[in-house]
Amino acid sequence: MPRSTPALVAGAALLVALAGCKPTESNELKAIIGAVLINGTGGPPISDSVVVVAGNRIRAAGSRADVPIPQAAEKVNGAGKFLVPGLIDLHVHLGTLAGPEYKPADYTRERIEENLNTYLYFGVTTVRSIGTDREAGFAVRNAERSGKLFTARMFTAGRGFTAPGGHPSQEVGDIARQVATPEEARRQVDELASQQVDAIKIWVDDLHGKQPKIKPAVMEAILEEARKFNIPVTCHIATLEDVQFLVKNGAAGFLHMISDTENLDPDFLAELRNLQLVFAPTLVRKELGWLFQQHPELLSDPDLKRSVDGDILSAVRSYLAAHPFQGVPPEFQTDLRNTRRMADAGVPIGVGSDGGSAIDFPGLMTHRELELLVEAGLSPMQVIVAATRTGALALRRLDELGTVEPGKRADLLLLDANPTEDVRNLRKIDRIMLDGEWVDRDGLKLH
Repeated sequence: MPRSTPALVAGAALLVALAGCKPTESNELKAIIGAVLINGTGGPPISDSVVVVAGNRIRAAGSRADVPIPQAAEKVNGAGKFLVPGLIDLHVHLGTLAGPEYKPADYTRERIEENLNTYLYFGVTTVRSIGTDREAGFAVRNAERSGKLFTARMFTAGRGFTAPGGHPSQEVGDIARQVATPEEARRQVDELASQQVDAIKIWVDDLHGKQPKIKPAVMEAILEEARKFNIPVTCHIATLEDVQFLVKNGAAGFLHMISDTENLDPDFLAELRNLQLVFAPTLVRKELGWLFQQHPELLSDPDLKRSVDGDILSAVRSYLAAHPFQGVPPEFQTDLRNTRRMADAGVPIGVGSDGGSAIDFPGLMTHRELELLVEAGLSPMQVIVAATRTGALALRRLDELGTVEPGKRADLLLLDANPTEDVRNLRKIDRIMLDGEWVDRDGLKLH
């Protein structure tokens, strides 16, 4: 076997270094021709569409009659297919194995990147990692934004706030900021601002009196200090009273759903609508208490087996065998009905899966959340908007994400079936485009 020359060694090293990096940005044109365009705005689909991408941006999008096809463009035949924006998951926890329990020790840069690749594999081009990120998370986010890493776009809230001993410290330990005083809360908000977080998370939930709940004065301090830096505060909630308090004090959005009452005042719902405060109901998190017990066949999903290590799936099966189905709690139906009430009132509904929590598999559970939103009473088109435009609204990135319109980043899914007929068709992915570049879906490192 011939010896490697220095040039060959250097070339091989360069290929290794570039693996996973964002492709060099170019102004090469791409045109997707003939697909049914569902652009994320909620408007009627456009048959026989043309979408032109220049570099990482959408240059034009509309019907073939209205959009000229550049001669020099790479042309993709979309006939018989459906084109939608990349999906956005507003509620994930990166850096985990999603096994039977959340293990803080699993949190590594490599696993964060694998999680992001998994979301991308499932067509989720943007995620908000909300409350459990440490230094490795910021390193990955910064690498992705600087073009050194080509994977799902990441937003982060760093480490979120709770009460001393409050939820979710029983699961994640001291990762959650367990703050007792307003003064300490302000100091820690300043620390988060110095890390340039994209959001701040507060857990406001005593788990039906089982855990301490963060004090109102501490929440007020967090919200007030966050406003100085223009950082949106998103809150894990469970009760109407807490939501009313948080809205009054300037919260920007909510995770989970009001579960303690169905008596939602129309005037309050109108206020939520007018303020455009996004709720990501995260219905799937509660359903995971019985989903796999009732449907064990889901653990044999080919995409799940592709994206999760076999040892983890075996551990999950053992965990489920030891935790038999106890019945659906009444508050799950309350969550479904309140989600429908809010949607009917015009309150923006987003998509959040809590992916990365115990048995909450990244990407796959995002799609299960879409199904549950339909079960709650939203139309497939409303759910597509929730997973695209409303996600961008919650991230304060409507100017660049969430819809297929000129000037937006080119995050696109080309599908083999119509998602307005069945949201499960959002999994029937032919091709994925991220920031103007086609994704090698089969080449993504998932675990």
